[in-house]
Amino acid sequence: MSNDSQISTDNGHLEIRAIVVDDDADVREIFIELLEMNDIKVVANGVNGKEAVELYKMHHPDFVFLDYLMPEYDGLYAIEKIREFDPHGKIILVSGSHFERNALGDTVKAIIKKPIEMNDIFKAINKIILTT
Repeated sequence: MSNDSQISTDNGHLEIRAIVVDDDADVREIFIELLEMNDIKVVANGVNGKEAVELYKMHHPDFVFLDYLMPEYDGLYAIEKIREFDPHGKIILVSGSHFERNALGDTVKAIIKKPIEMNDIFKAINKIILTT
């Protein structure tokens, strides 16, 4: 039986590299700390959708944790541009807004609602790892 607070791997160890993009510095800092405390390496972070795209192209992360509502370039901009660059990119939308999963289609692999809980992050990552 799988524990949702652990990441499933074939060899028991998997380094996960991630990018965190959120315009709220406090949320971004806490989220990064939470990920790193749980052995998820945050290779870069940004404040808007344009930075998300640039960071994705530069770092090729395993996952992108992306806020939806941001000034200038929002999460939808980032999703569209990342998909153009890498149709298989693993984007996890992180938002305080309510989303209908069907409205986003296959553009994101999972949605995590704020406030962020580590258990939700592990569930999303496991779901993506097990289905790709």
